Amino acid sequence: MDRGDLEKWRKMAGLGGLLGRVVLPRAIDAYLGFPGPKGNPGELRGMAGTYGGIATDADGAQADVDKLAKSDLPQVWVGQAQERACEVIGAVAFELEHSVTVMTKARAELDQLADGIEAAQHSHASGKEALHQARNEGDFDRKQSIAIAGMDQVIAGYDQAKATQEASARVFTDLAAQARASQLDSSHLDAADKLVLGQSAVPGGPHDVNIIMSAGDAERASTKLDALNDADRARFDELLDEARSPQEKAYLMRALAAGHSIDEIAEFGAKIHPYGDDPEWLRDHLQPIYNTTDETTGQTIPTTYAGAKWEQTGGTCVAASSVTARAVVDPLYAFQLTTGGNPGDPASTSADAFEERFLHETERVYGRPANEGSGMSKDEGEDAANDEIGPATGAEYEFHDLDSPEDRRGIFNDVAESVDEGRPVPVQVEGFDDEGHRSGHQMMIIGHEDGMLQIYNPWGHTVWVSEDDFVNGHMEGASDSRLPTVDGVHLPK
Repeated sequence: MDRGDLEKWRKMAGLGGLLGRVVLPRAIDAYLGFPGPKGNPGELRGMAGTYGGIATDADGAQADVDKLAKSDLPQVWVGQAQERACEVIGAVAFELEHSVTVMTKARAELDQLADGIEAAQHSHASGKEALHQARNEGDFDRKQSIAIAGMDQVIAGYDQAKATQEASARVFTDLAAQARASQLDSSHLDAADKLVLGQSAVPGGPHDVNIIMSAGDAERASTKLDALNDADRARFDELLDEARSPQEKAYLMRALAAGHSIDEIAEFGAKIHPYGDDPEWLRDHLQPIYNTTDETTGQTIPTTYAGAKWEQTGGTCVAASSVTARAVVDPLYAFQLTTGGNPGDPASTSADAFEERFLHETERVYGRPANEGSGMSKDEGEDAANDEIGPATGAEYEFHDLDSPEDRRGIFNDVAESVDEGRPVPVQVEGFDDEGHRSGHQMMIIGHEDGMLQIYNPWGHTVWVSEDDFVNGHMEGASDSRLPTVDGVHLPK
């Protein structure tokens, strides 16, 4: 029996006359047989205390490591040894700081989960107590009144438990996605490599929202690394050993994760290596979108290269968002778009050259000149996702119609998990004019932190939206007032 069945029995229990007298005892029995919310609040609070203790210990260790990171290393550590030590100590310091944040959030969420489950169980128990009383009541009117009040408490307990558990699931989805270093489980990487690569971030904004490798990138890179033959493994090791910064190493790993051959990666590595110790150059040419601030609802951030926007021409929203998403997940593709493969040539790296290449790629995906036609169908959008994004992420996309807030709420965690794994999610929004004519637009979900989604709009900007905005038809902050409602997403299977 589910909530829908409870509602049906609740309605029948309110009937009068002979039918009500017949149905009411059966309704009471149905509610008494409905199991209470599961969970042990005491155990949850115990777990919360354990996490709190870990956070305290990590905070103390982080302070010590941070002092070491900011101090001069011993004189005998010079050259590559010193650089390596600095990288590792810096990564350890951040990992500990990050662990404190995560454990503190986990403790708070477990306490809230315990409170919610306890309240739900109390409501359920009170409801059943009233139902037992109603079962033994002789007067029908009083029996009915007491029973309905008890049924309402049982339903309230069910709703409380469901809401609490869903909220906690979203929080722990966020926290699980942040365990990036552990995803690099290749036997060919030592612990220091995993830590440094897993925490490498682009400069210019908060570290934790600018990590270069997603959990999915790390997992795919590890799998492909272990599958290399000895010769290719030696070539890739040499590229990593010669890299001039953790960021350069991370982009080489992302290239491997995106499915490129060692020959392609070696050519790419040779071209970016002269800029390997310039993280800002790497960011600007290999990563179309990064965060200058923590996620902020409604704040529109232009998406540009050399002053030129990553934006659609004509009705190419599906094509343009797919091209940008591919550049987000594949640094070689981003490199070709921004430099044409000639990073030292000012003409090839100019804003005009980038705009020409971006339009050419957009029209390739669109299948016709950008100013022809009125856009692409949902089937064409699914093909674009599978052809452009899928090969680099290992994902196969399928379209999901989302016709109600319940549909959107039900799929939110799946969307968030996909993005956490480094798989952008195309999202369709729609609106209707006064005469009932529909207009639609495609954007791309590319980020997720703390219950917020980062949306790339091919009008040339990004914005963070809340779960409530996504669910309840308030996407005008990401698009505009004409297109407020999410009506579908292309989600990896």
